[in-house]
Amino acid sequence: MKKIYHQFNRILIANRGEIAVRIIKTAKEMGLETVAIYTTEEKDALHVEKADLKALMNGTRLEETYLNAHQIIALAQRYQVDAIHPGYGFLSENEVFAELCNQHNIVFIGPEARHIKMMGNKEAANKIAARCEIPLLQKINGSVAQILKGAKTLSLPIVIKASAGGGGKGMRVVHHLNELEREIKRAASEALRYFGNASVYIEEYIQNPRHIEVQILGDHHGNTVHLFERECSIQRRHQKVIEESPAPNLDNTTKQKIIEDALKLAQHIGYTNAGTVEFLLTTDQKHFFLEMNTRIQVEHPVTELITGIDIVKEQIQIAAGMPLSYQQNEIEYHGHAIEARIYAEDPSDSFAPSFGKIMGTHIPSHPHIRIDGGAQSQENLNPNFDPLLKKVIAYGQDRNQAILRLQKFLNNFALFGVESNREFILKALKDPDFQQGNYSTSFFEAKQDYLLSKTPVLSAELEIIAAAFITLKHHTKIPSDNIWNTLGYWRLYQQHQIYFEGHKLTIDLININTETITIQIDQEKPIEISCIRIEQNELSFIINEKHFWVNYLVANDGLYHIQHNGRKRIISDIPERIKRNNDTDNVEAIKTMKAPMPGRIIEIMAKEGKAIKKGDTLMVLEAMKTENSIHAWKDTVVKKIAVDKGQQVQLNQLLLETE
Repeated sequence: MKKIYHQFNRILIANRGEIAVRIIKTAKEMGLETVAIYTTEEKDALHVEKADLKALMNGTRLEETYLNAHQIIALAQRYQVDAIHPGYGFLSENEVFAELCNQHNIVFIGPEARHIKMMGNKEAANKIAARCEIPLLQKINGSVAQILKGAKTLSLPIVIKASAGGGGKGMRVVHHLNELEREIKRAASEALRYFGNASVYIEEYIQNPRHIEVQILGDHHGNTVHLFERECSIQRRHQKVIEESPAPNLDNTTKQKIIEDALKLAQHIGYTNAGTVEFLLTTDQKHFFLEMNTRIQVEHPVTELITGIDIVKEQIQIAAGMPLSYQQNEIEYHGHAIEARIYAEDPSDSFAPSFGKIMGTHIPSHPHIRIDGGAQSQENLNPNFDPLLKKVIAYGQDRNQAILRLQKFLNNFALFGVESNREFILKALKDPDFQQGNYSTSFFEAKQDYLLSKTPVLSAELEIIAAAFITLKHHTKIPSDNIWNTLGYWRLYQQHQIYFEGHKLTIDLININTETITIQIDQEKPIEISCIRIEQNELSFIINEKHFWVNYLVANDGLYHIQHNGRKRIISDIPERIKRNNDTDNVEAIKTMKAPMPGRIIEIMAKEGKAIKKGDTLMVLEAMKTENSIHAWKDTVVKKIAVDKGQQVQLNQLLLETE
């Protein structure tokens, strides 16, 4: 094997968000200068702030910026970098980009272009896996006509997958053959947008499998090692949400078979750098090759925490021609790690992306929690990018300890201004099946009602919410000899009514001084609030000898965002406005549809002059790398379509009119 050594002084990160910040951290520890690339809307982004140098890209759309290989190469040359780290997503699994780096004497920190071509394309990867005698599911590829013909030989349901990518993009599950052609076209269109390749294939869809993957490292000296397995079965929209290592309830025989097959595949092609071999595991412990990701994974931190190996550092050293830092017999794992991906999305609204400004955060300190994050307070979320905000990774001596530490952190972690899946993850962590390690990729579907249910407000919580509101509204350093305390001024004039989630509370402010606040809720027994301490986004006080902590944000619109014991609520002292309800008669009076979020129209099914039925998909709007279907709200006729396919739209922009 040819050995070429490189001296790196400066690297460019061809990515953004949390993974760019993660790469910058290790690069700096290695004494390397870093260059961040960004768009005009990202000038205050965290990855730009952390890098030594920043390079502005021309354009706004992904195709013009993060997917524009030639522009990135030009910036790398301008800033005289020695290497480019692609992170994950974008161009990380694009063999043309890897080869372009080589042609311009820039080292690509990843596998060789030929390995990306072999394994990045699922069809080619399946052929290699077959030669290695690794178990495979039956697959059918080719033209649309060939796939439709071959589909008749498979048992339903069938899954459609993108040949050139992963992450759930270009993936569809089809339960009826008459839906297959339409879904193939949609999957191909999505694959083309994200991976520049519209090729798709179909395969049998395994019911209730586990998703197990193996982390691989290979160098240019013939060394290949594994860093054990990860469990990635908690998913939504075919995208991972919670990952852990080691995999729970995985017997050692099955584990060794999976690891051996992963190594066999990597060694067969002489794979170099970091890669992940993924498998589906059936309920009867049979494993099938799924794909190989030729890049660093989002979930790599759980492996780093249990092995103590910095995977990004190994990537950089391998790319520089150095041998692996460890032999297989030196690699051990200790303890357990669990990662939760915090997305800007609304689980109660089909996980639709949440956009807007992050108005404030509270990140509690914890010695056993690692946070990989790219978004920060006061940042406006860009609808063009993935909604992943932060990754929270907990480490424990065993799985139970890791779960408890993650729960404790997420209970006190606050994010104000946008919706997130934090409470959804907390419920998943508390689920008995999850805690026992008995789950599969169907976990969300099986537990949907529980995971999306609203936790009722207990009477004790009403006191805490009222106390927090009044404290934030009125607490000031009033001198103890203030005459108004003596006269009872506050009781005479200070009364509030607050509203949240259907609740209405009447709060009388009886007394306030430098030490305490006394309130009465709905004419019940007075409550004394003492030992008040207010810090940025955190408030603590004592009621009836019990100490309480809440996170808060007082927004510019006068709303109070209060979070206690993991549950976030928005409090108003203005009566809640009656919201339009799709089940009420006024739906029939609505004759226009507006964009529910900023994004790009990627498909239009509705046609002017044609009848539509309630629930029909009228358009598909892409925001934050997620497709969002827009449905008809009533039976009617489309009068006018106000947008075009491919058009960028703003919040509340008119999409169509009906009769």
